[in-house]
Amino acid sequence: MDDMLKIHLLIDNERYPLTIRREDEQLYRDAAKQIDNKLNKYRSRFPDFSPSRYWAMTALELAFENISMKGRNNTEPYQEKLKELTKEIEQYLSKEE
Repeated sequence: MDDMLKIHLLIDNERYPLTIRREDEQLYRDAAKQIDNKLNKYRSRFPDFSPSRYWAMTALELAFENISMKGRNNTEPYQEKLKELTKEIEQYLSKEE
């Protein structure tokens, strides 16, 4: 359990206790800052909205960013080219023997 760490994150002036992996601490702290930044952005742009609308808009923006990043990590288009290159390398190496 030494690799686990108890932290408290402050998000929207509320404390959230978490037990996380030690190596993930900075990611959690950065995520909390990102949430606060987005909440503040919507508060300044739309001062008449309710707190739940700020949270909903923040959640939507973060979900959109998450989904769009997943599409960027798709390696499927490269799989066929990798197979071709592997085949070429294997053919070359078999000629050398």
